[in-house]
Amino acid sequence: MSGVCCPLSASYASLMRIVRTIGGVMLALGVVLSGSAMAQTEGDPIVIIEVGDPMDQRLIDYVASTIRSESAHAFVLKIDSPGVSSGDLSRLFQAVVEAPAPVISWIGPSPAVAYGGSAYLANHADIRSAAPGASVGYLVPSVHKGASTPPSTRPGLEAEVFEATEAALAEEEVTVRQAALPVVGFVDRLDPALGQLILSLDGEIVTRGEQVFELDTARLEVIEGEEILVQTRQVKFIKTGLLDRFLRLGARPETAFLFLLFGIAFAVFEFYAAGTGLMAFVAGLSVVVAGYGLATLPIWWPAVGILGVGMGILVWGFSQNRVGWRAALGTILLLVAGFTFTTTYPQYPPSPWMVVVAVAAAVTFIWYSLTTVVRGRFATPTVGRDELIGKRCLVVDTLDPLGVVAVDGARWQATADRGIEIVAGGAGEIVGVTGLLLEIDPVTLQAPAKKREDSS
Repeated sequence: MSGVCCPLSASYASLMRIVRTIGGVMLALGVVLSGSAMAQTEGDPIVIIEVGDPMDQRLIDYVASTIRSESAHAFVLKIDSPGVSSGDLSRLFQAVVEAPAPVISWIGPSPAVAYGGSAYLANHADIRSAAPGASVGYLVPSVHKGASTPPSTRPGLEAEVFEATEAALAEEEVTVRQAALPVVGFVDRLDPALGQLILSLDGEIVTRGEQVFELDTARLEVIEGEEILVQTRQVKFIKTGLLDRFLRLGARPETAFLFLLFGIAFAVFEFYAAGTGLMAFVAGLSVVVAGYGLATLPIWWPAVGILGVGMGILVWGFSQNRVGWRAALGTILLLVAGFTFTTTYPQYPPSPWMVVVAVAAAVTFIWYSLTTVVRGRFATPTVGRDELIGKRCLVVDTLDPLGVVAVDGARWQATADRGIEIVAGGAGEIVGVTGLLLEIDPVTLQAPAKKREDSS
């Protein structure tokens, strides 16, 4: 019996070892799937997403798609935004709370702000930080154009305490200081700089439902006998594309006003100058940027009408060289239009000094450029083609065969007819006109009658 039992015992032991091995593998796999750093790999970077200037639907969609598509150990939303001009934030909030890696909001660097919907974006992050001196508040309205209900809030917050904070910051702001922490639901910690934030995240545990993430961003190294915390993760900055950055030049009230003002001024200049089209091209680009602002910002439309009337009065006065009350009234109307251009108060009304600079630049441009062109165009008498033929002219630059002649004080490009050279200072007669090129024949000046008699 013993000779039989031993092989059986050995086989049983081998079988148990296999079972234990398989069980260990399955357990480890289970830990990976449901435990720490579930969706991360060893080489994933810290992805920094810049959220600046007023947010609109284009930026909202970009941030949401970046969170869903980028491989990251953690996402950091670097927020410096005075609010949300237009758009729907719900998909962005969903992308943040369902992100494949922890999401950290950082309002910074100082004096960065997070107002309205931008503050609610910080609220949805797993970890909420700010630089000392940053500001958060002005929660109402959360979206200026297109939102009728308040945005959702991060699940799991203490409802009563957070609602009290919401009520206190509905129409006020708070500057983040150590003594003021926490700003419940919006700022839980202070990090003066982005680099310090990344280092301090090392070892942080983020729990999201059944998911647990452990952040690994730094390690201690001994350098010259001192222990120093060194960043171990690569940092990847994400910015919008060139087209988005170009269009979003008009995302702020004062810049949208400036581009609309100069778009009109350049178009008027091109109309009077009848030039090569360069100013028309610049005017077109300006109007495109201004149009983006008009489409995304909550515009007070009477201000656009006031701007048009003000520009009309300015151009009317300067084109007739009658400045006086027209210039004063036009300038005042432009200032009024700039100060009331949008309904974004209190979060980010048009910057007064930017409006003043824009109006001063536009008036100066019209004063020095437009008036010069108008005077030059309408003060010079026009000469018809038929009237030119037969006229005498003075050769300024030798016609060999091309050169320059003076006709009634005006200079023209000319060519000597039949290839005859006419030297500078000589006289010529216009025998033909091809476009703006005069065809000239030489003219022999006759001597005075007295001299002819003396020579005889």
